[in-house]
Amino acid sequence: MRYLLLLGSLAVSLGAAVSPDVTAKRTRSEIEAGLKALESKARTAPAEPKAPAGIDRSKEGKGPKAVVNDLVIKSDELKRARAELLRLNGYRYLCGLDADVVLKEEYNLTCKFGAYLCSVIGRIEHTPAKPAGMDELVYKKGYEGTSSSNLFWSSGPDGLTGSVNGYMDDSDASNIARVGHRRWCLNPAMGATGFGQVRGYSAMWSMDASNAAGKGEHIVCFPAAGFWPLAYWPSRAAWSISLDPGRYRVEDNPELKVYLLGGTDRFPQDTKGLKALKLTDVRVSREGMGIAQCVIFRPELAPKRGQRFGVSLPVKGWRTAKLEYIVEFY
Repeated sequence: MRYLLLLGSLAVSLGAAVSPDVTAKRTRSEIEAGLKALESKARTAPAEPKAPAGIDRSKEGKGPKAVVNDLVIKSDELKRARAELLRLNGYRYLCGLDADVVLKEEYNLTCKFGAYLCSVIGRIEHTPAKPAGMDELVYKKGYEGTSSSNLFWSSGPDGLTGSVNGYMDDSDASNIARVGHRRWCLNPAMGATGFGQVRGYSAMWSMDASNAAGKGEHIVCFPAAGFWPLAYWPSRAAWSISLDPGRYRVEDNPELKVYLLGGTDRFPQDTKGLKALKLTDVRVSREGMGIAQCVIFRPELAPKRGQRFGVSLPVKGWRTAKLEYIVEFY
């Protein structure tokens, strides 16, 4: 059993670099080569960030000289954090975004304290009250972690492995209205992150906007236009299109269409005879989570290998009246 909790809003100013036009140009072999390059880069990355020992209050004469074992970042946790970082960069690469997000030591430590705070209160919560008897500095550091991160919980002992897949899915009843975890993961302005875990609880730092190259008029689709590997597609996940609100405008009830295409269908040039799929959970979220305008929808048909889908969405500010693109799963 797994649960996610969405953090609050932070508006980010973005613009035009990523769009369906960009991702649609890539071949399957180019996509696979790009994913393998990310794996190779991860294997040859520099040594793990230093594992901080935690907060030492001995100089203040208050409390113990070392924090409890739960607040020490262990080497195996850093290895799992690197694995989740690779997965995060894989999703970002597939969506056409910068895929050079790095781990930041400070973020790792803060997320560790955030996960610890969640473990103490026994649930994931972004703004928890201070538990009775908790050290003030530990609480403040933990609160910084919970209030600035995506949060994840698993009933098993490892709450970190698979957390990025959970954030990218984001299609359960409590999250599908905004898919906010996903939007933070696909925030073009993100340049660094951190992961922290205490047993079944984990946190991923999401409030980073250090990537100056990420600012622009972006359209980020999940799945992206072009080829998309099923290995990066959660079963029954909602689809989403995030558009820079400073450049593009989507109506609150858009005339969105998704078609299942045959091998000879010429979409979008000819839509005659095409039957639109039934869509559920259609909505437009304008909260400031990464890109502050996101169209969310779930086609009735779960994608299978070899299937092609055509998406048509009226967008003001796009070069034509409708944003139209094809996704082919493999």
